[in-house]
Amino acid sequence: MKGFTIDLKEVTNLQSFSGVIPLFPLATVVFFPNTLLPLHVFEPRYRQMVSDIINAERIIGMVLLKPGWEKDYQGNPEIYKVACMGRIVSVETLEDGRFNVVLYGLKRVRILEIVKDSPYRLARVKILEDMHGTNEEAYRERIIELVSKWNGMLGKEHESHRINIDTRLPLENLTDAFASLNISNVFEKQELLEEVSVPKRAEKVISHLETRLQVISAVAKRRNQILEKRNLN
Repeated sequence: MKGFTIDLKEVTNLQSFSGVIPLFPLATVVFFPNTLLPLHVFEPRYRQMVSDIINAERIIGMVLLKPGWEKDYQGNPEIYKVACMGRIVSVETLEDGRFNVVLYGLKRVRILEIVKDSPYRLARVKILEDMHGTNEEAYRERIIELVSKWNGMLGKEHESHRINIDTRLPLENLTDAFASLNISNVFEKQELLEEVSVPKRAEKVISHLETRLQVISAVAKRRNQILEKRNLN
């Protein structure tokens, strides 16, 4: 979202946080702190949710639906217990009552209880703070090394698959940004969202990158073998 600027000091201020947030469950979205998420809100219950909070805390909890949600989507299908809450930093009200909003990710939260379930769920939550460890710079340097190696192995025809990420970010933000932008599997994303240990998150990101590199190396090797065989013939 180029050109999008916000006052982070104001947006991230949680001094008067009530501890209760509306939940917006989706089957294909896992949200992370310090990232931006555009949403098109069209369902009546979630349009009501935006209307209710736009002049209040402006906070929404984005939560992943568990498999099997299709059977009860119009009700309250099962959800994961760890979510990410974000604050609305941009809202566009459309003529027919729909909304285009942008959320800024604030904190991981654990859902303690549902205090209201209609027309949308309200949940009491506990903020989950990052747990730091020693030698985090070594993890960050390893991620930078692997990202550079990945980008270096891609030819011009695959530039769209480059990993474009600010590697100067602190490790906790770097791992979340990577998960948000470069991991497609929502269940793998959910695992990273649930991991509050920054070193353990980094280890998962490193493992993901190493697996990627192993796959692309194997593909490149196989391609070269085929080309060599063709040339010999």
